[in-house]
Parts: sequence; C-alpha cells; structure tokens
Amino acid sequence: MAEVEELREKFRSDAEFAIVYIKEAHPGDEWQQDSNIEGEIVYNQPNSFEARMDLAKTFIDKMEVKTPTLVDDIQNTAMACYAAWPERLYVIDTDGKIDYKGDMGPFGFKPEQLEGYLEERFAGRGATDR
Repeated sequence: MAEVEELREKFRSDAEFAIVYIKEAHPGDEWQQDSNIEGEIVYNQPNSFEARMDLAKTFIDKMEVKTPTLVDDIQNTAMACYAAWPERLYVIDTDGKIDYKGDMGPFGFKPEQLEGYLEERFAGRGATDR
C-alpha cells in the first residue's frame, strides 16, 4: 500500500487517486494465509455493507491510508466490473475510459509499472509541476 501512497504524492498535480475496497481475499471464515495469522490480520468476510465499511475503516487506520477510499457494495459490483479480485491497478481517463489496466494481483499488482505508465503519460510536465 505504501507504493500507491507514494505514487499519489508524486503525481498529485497530474492525477487523482482512489482505492476501492472490495471483498476480503483471505477472510478468517474462508481461506486463510499463514502470513495473515502471523501478522494478526484475520477478519471474517463481511456479510453486510455496514460490516464492510467497518472493515474498510480498520484497513485505512491500520495501513495509515491517506488516499481517498471508496467501498464496493456487498454485491461486489465494482469488483466484478473491473475483475479486481484480489487487487488490481487501473487508470480511468477524464472521459471515463480505461486508459491503463494492470494485471490481477497479487503477482500482477505492480505499482512500479503504473509509475512507468504515469511518467510516460505526463512526460511533458516538469518535476516542479508535480
């Protein structure tokens, strides 16, 4: 998450950033990762929008997220529309079209590739413009 926060800061004058909080990838009541257990990051899959909102708030606080965070509905509409599970990076242009689509995470979640795209996209702007 720190990489996304750094990109938001670096490109703050060029682009707006948002996180969309979707369903849990490794909830305690479904499939759990040893690393989550060791890190004491074990939460059950929310079964209501209010519970998902509470869990998103926990995520924001625990990860010290500064990027505006939206929360997907309990039917997982955004997750399904963007094939975003468990995580994915997108750039939506000012016309609402997908301009960049990263590979699916966790192995395809590569903020450094997004950084390269953003550097190329905004190449004509000097560092002081950012």
